[in-house]
Amino acid sequence: MTKNNNLLQETPVSLENIGENIGFEKGAKMVKDYYDLNGETHCHFVGKSILEKLLNQPECVGITIYKALNDKGVDTYVFIGVDSNGKAILDYTAVNYQGDLKKEYGIVANRFSKREQWFTWSF
Repeated sequence: MTKNNNLLQETPVSLENIGENIGFEKGAKMVKDYYDLNGETHCHFVGKSILEKLLNQPECVGITIYKALNDKGVDTYVFIGVDSNGKAILDYTAVNYQGDLKKEYGIVANRFSKREQWFTWSF
């Protein structure tokens, strides 16, 4: 790719390196701007245990987060582990205690807590 007749080298980014720490002030502004625009005043919380289970699946390099509705029609999210090709981990092969190969289902996570008053962070 060129810009102003100068050759630009694009560095491929692996999926596991997507994301960065943007700091409290920028993060708080981005969240506040979204909520001000959309009139929402809540957030969702997910615990460490399920995130670790998702990330500890074989070949998992990250998590895709989908907006969703639960069985009561309430906004929520579904989290799915993703491999280095960007493919959802819906199943994988594992070895059982007898040494046999066994198909395991990937984790598709939900059941997050909806929290009110998102802007109560304090440091």
